[in-house]
Amino acid sequence: MNEFFSSDRDFSEDVVKQQSMVVAQHNDLITKAKYDLTTNEIKVMDYIISKIKPDDEEFDTVHSSLYEISNVLGLKRSGRTYNQLTNTLRNLRQKEVIIYNEDTETATVTGWLQEFDVTRTGQVEAKISLKLAPYLLELKSKGHYTQHVLSDTIQLDSKYSIRLYKLMREADKNRGKIAPVIKHTPEELAVLMSAPKSYASWGRLNDKVIKPAIDEINLKIIDMDLELHTKKRGRKVVEVEIYNTFYPRKHSIKNPVPMTNWLNK
Repeated sequence: MNEFFSSDRDFSEDVVKQQSMVVAQHNDLITKAKYDLTTNEIKVMDYIISKIKPDDEEFDTVHSSLYEISNVLGLKRSGRTYNQLTNTLRNLRQKEVIIYNEDTETATVTGWLQEFDVTRTGQVEAKISLKLAPYLLELKSKGHYTQHVLSDTIQLDSKYSIRLYKLMREADKNRGKIAPVIKHTPEELAVLMSAPKSYASWGRLNDKVIKPAIDEINLKIIDMDLELHTKKRGRKVVEVEIYNTFYPRKHSIKNPVPMTNWLNK
């Protein structure tokens, strides 16, 4: 299928500007949604969400290209990559995300994308599922949203690192005035991280999911320095606490940590 994109055109984009776009989501999409996406599927969806403007009242069709997406995500430009991205878009339309609304006692089940088109030259048109509108549109009026720059999730290699990163961003409700923390039982944390059932025990979950995610985040994310603490009942771990000890911290005027307010742009 590589020849399908053999006539790919050069759609030049300011990659740095694209990577600096903000991804904003309702907190329920981070803390209450159940889904199982690969690393690249999460990144492509974040890229599409970053195209939403704060004052959008409905989803516009996202116009892009396989060339642009691969450039922004730092992927090698090749026919194989473009085929993989096409499959990623297909998966985002087919894979379920389940969001439970406690107020209405209703579970919303939908795909991430409503539809998408890919032309022979690699042009992409995609539209987000209408069912996700309450979680991505008009967030200022709803409140309870989380934002991050696209470049943060782009540079993370593990889907578990991205999931934990988003949870820690959501936990930062005081914008760095106090140390953000998430507290969960090992079982709850496994669900939030979308870990396989084979990682049900805390020891395996920590070794395969939590510790590697913390290590990668601490290495790559400038304003996160995560520390793990556990509480035990006897020998059993009954609660897991993860703190971002980067905050609170006084920053020099010459090198402040940016705290962008997406809704005021």
